[in-house]
Amino acid sequence: MAWFINQSLFIILAAFLLGLLVGRLVWGNRRSAPPSTDTAAPAPLPAAPARTGQDDLERIEGIGPKMAAALRAAGIHTFDQLADADDDSRRAAIEAAGLTFAPSLVTWGRQARLLADGDEAGFLELTERLVAGRDVEPAAQAQTAAQVQTTAQAQTAAQAQTTAQAQTTAQARMAGQAR
Repeated sequence: MAWFINQSLFIILAAFLLGLLVGRLVWGNRRSAPPSTDTAAPAPLPAAPARTGQDDLERIEGIGPKMAAALRAAGIHTFDQLADADDDSRRAAIEAAGLTFAPSLVTWGRQARLLADGDEAGFLELTERLVAGRDVEPAAQAQTAAQVQTTAQAQTAAQAQTTAQAQTTAQARMAGQAR
């Protein structure tokens, strides 16, 4: 019995080490992106605004510490610069830092513009509408509510039809037993 346990532990350890090796070979190289073969120069960032310093880019929904660091490394330090940069420039900045997922990137420009202009009320209104950094339009909310209502009505109608069929079947059985 002891021999079996020792052999099992050895096999489990060997499988674990093999898994680590294969994982390293397959996924280990993803951190360093290959140099771009694109010879086109990246789009120039907008000129720096007159004021100096850095804005707290993390105030924008969808930008955390890593995204903010990636944007700063690309030369985007203020809300004005972020608002003036196009989506491709923003995406290139975060991809250059090895980050790939930014679903809220399309709303960063609007959020940054409101903050750069000092429109705190507009910024709060926009961020309250955002779900996971994406803008949920009132029309889309109304359409979703209408779909839910239509689905509920269809379910109620189906339940009523099923109940009517069950009653008809029960009545037919009772009539058949009465004969």
